[in-house]
Amino acid sequence: MGDAAILMGEIRALKEAFGESVEIEVSDQEPTVARRLYPGVRFAGGLNARRATGQRWQKSPVMQSIRWRRTWLAVRMLRQAPALARMLFSTRQLEHLARIERSDLVVATGGTYFVDHYNFSEKANELLAAQAYGKPTWLFTQSMGPFRRASSRALMRRIVAGSRGVFLRDERSREHLLEAGADAAKLSVHADAAFALVEPGRGAGARVGGAATVAATAPARARIAISVRSWAHARDDAESRYRRAVSDAARALARAGHEVVFLSTCQGVPEYWTDDSRHARGLLDELLADEPSVQVDEHFRTPAELAEHLRGFDVAIATRMHFAILALSVATPVVAIAYEFKSRELLRGLAMEEFVTDFEDVSGEWLVARTTEVIARGPALRGTIATMANTLRADAMRPAQMIRDAMLASALGATPASARDGGP
Repeated sequence: MGDAAILMGEIRALKEAFGESVEIEVSDQEPTVARRLYPGVRFAGGLNARRATGQRWQKSPVMQSIRWRRTWLAVRMLRQAPALARMLFSTRQLEHLARIERSDLVVATGGTYFVDHYNFSEKANELLAAQAYGKPTWLFTQSMGPFRRASSRALMRRIVAGSRGVFLRDERSREHLLEAGADAAKLSVHADAAFALVEPGRGAGARVGGAATVAATAPARARIAISVRSWAHARDDAESRYRRAVSDAARALARAGHEVVFLSTCQGVPEYWTDDSRHARGLLDELLADEPSVQVDEHFRTPAELAEHLRGFDVAIATRMHFAILALSVATPVVAIAYEFKSRELLRGLAMEEFVTDFEDVSGEWLVARTTEVIARGPALRGTIATMANTLRADAMRPAQMIRDAMLASALGATPASARDGGP
């Protein structure tokens, strides 16, 4: 999953910055599921953890709405009327608040959740609660905005004002926060946390007989991985046109003799809200029934396992941004379909914007043309991407180092060098 790739990258960066002995506890809405999938990470329920058990009425939309409103009110009372606020929290929420009180700092995970088409109040509550307790808070590398609602702009100003620093994945997100009135001195742009998973020194590899070795020429039969997803926020009939474009491209590439596999970061976890392999299977059944050679891979893999699996492909056609990032982390070239601006910003930052198109504009012809070009340029592209990936790894590590410097400077009563240089 993309969220897991971000989290694993953050944990690696924080451990490199603070040392392997640093204690990291992760708040999650589904801690039981998360512990099963990633047993090496300490997970606990956050303020909005889902109920694993309970009466049916307790899980009803009405009760969920009541709990949401009660939590919203309690968090906003926490600073001025803590005793009264604590009466509104559940026992499990009070246990989570106790963990926050015991922590030295709180880091909001990276990703894309502070955007208007998501309800980001639950994420905001975690930060506001930590800030009410006076904990140093940072926001790890994010894509944010645009914030069109006045309430969203006001909430983001409050969150940024109470944070020590906000790390962003692209300049466009920085502009969105500045438009909302956020303090520019607290904002800086860095590579996505998932790039911290790049293994230095692995170099550029191409699949030859199942091994990761350097290929001098483009393969006659390329291996192509395609990630698809459903996008509820698509305009008009854009999703049906997107499905048609992907299916047309898959058919053309398969008939050209290439191996085509549908694969995703979001699959194989029944408890997760979506499974892209189901969307891929539906696309095949509806639009590619005449192409039995096209495959759907439905297996769950951790981010590291998926990255290593993608090393064996020649091209990744990526709708999911972290599918693209994991491919790039092992020097596999990417052709991207951007359903949000973050994917375009990613490839623009790599000087590869020619290989990205928007969700609403994608066509089968464009996908085939770009994929064919990537296959032809593959060996050279892999070397270029490998060099970029190592640079991006260093940049993805930088926020954790800046947090460490700020914490050390605070303990010593000094101003960290990163702040003097214009960082948070």
